[in-house]
Amino acid sequence: MDTFKKQEILKPYFENSYGCAAFSSVAKGGIFFVGGAYGKGSVYKLPEEEVVGTVELIQASGGFVLGGEVYAEIIFFQTEADFTRFVEGNFEFGADAKVVALTASASAKATTMGNQGVQVGMTADGTQVGGANKDAAPEYTKGMKVFTVSLGGLMYQATISGQKFNVSMS
Repeated sequence: MDTFKKQEILKPYFENSYGCAAFSSVAKGGIFFVGGAYGKGSVYKLPEEEVVGTVELIQASGGFVLGGEVYAEIIFFQTEADFTRFVEGNFEFGADAKVVALTASASAKATTMGNQGVQVGMTADGTQVGGANKDAAPEYTKGMKVFTVSLGGLMYQATISGQKFNVSMS
C-alpha cells in the first residue's frame, strides 16, 4: 500500500473511494503461449484504511509471453455496492500489450475493470502515474479503478488474460 500512498495522483482515490484491494507484490511469468500470475493482498475500507480481509489474485494468460516480472497492484472501489460485488467474487478478462525491463517500465492497459493510466519510471518509488490530473475527481469504470506499478523483471507479452480474486473477509 505504501507504494501507492506515495503517488500524489492517487490521493483523490484514497479520499473518495469506499474501499480498495492492494497487492504489494504479484509475481508473473510465462513462456511462449502460456503464462500466469499470483499474489496475496489486503482488502481495506477507506478512508480509514481499515483492513477488513485478505485477497488472492490468480491470473492465467494465453498469447505471446516470455519472461517474468513482479508488480504491485491496487483496485479502488467507488461505492459500497462495487466493494460488495468484488468481495462476493469477480472474474475479469483483460487485453495486455506491455514491455517491462528491470525496474524501468512503460505500460498501458485496457480492461473491463477500467483503463489504467500510463506509468513511467525507474523505480517503484519514482514511478509516476500519468494520464490523470491529481486535482480532478476520481474516474471509475464499472465502479472500479486499477493501477499497477512494475517492481522489476524482464517480460514481453501480448496476451489475453483472466484474473480471479479469492476474498476472505475478517
